[in-house]
Amino acid sequence: MRKTTFGLLVMFAAAAAAGLAQDAKSDIGGIWEVTFETPMGARTYIAGFVQDKDLLKVTMKSSQGTEMKGEGRIKGTEASWSVVVNGPMGEIVLAFKGKIDGETMAGTVTMGDAGETDFKAKRTSK
Repeated sequence: MRKTTFGLLVMFAAAAAAGLAQDAKSDIGGIWEVTFETPMGARTYIAGFVQDKDLLKVTMKSSQGTEMKGEGRIKGTEASWSVVVNGPMGEIVLAFKGKIDGETMAGTVTMGDAGETDFKAKRTSK
C-alpha cells in the first residue's frame, strides 16, 4: 500500500511539474535585432520589448530612424506583435508571429497587402 501511494505521489508531482513547465512564459524583454525581406530588399530593425506577464509593448526602429510602436502577447514560447509603419504606399501594419528559442526567435511577418515573409531575430541585450 505504501509503495502504491508513494508511486502515485511521484507520478502526480511529475505531471504537475510538466504542466507548470508548459505554462511557463518566455521572457523576451530587452533589445532584439529583427531581420526580414521586403519587396524593397532586406530590412533590419532594432526592436525594444517591454514585457508585463503575457503583454508586450514594442518599439521598432529602422536603420533610417523610422520609429514604430505597437503591442503584442506572449503565449508559452510563442510571441506575436504588430506595429504600424508609414511607407511610400501609405500606412502598413506589420504583424509578427514567432517562436522563441532562448536568445533567438523566428517566424513570419505579414506586411499588409505586400504578403508574408519569414523573419529572424536575436537578442542583443536584456
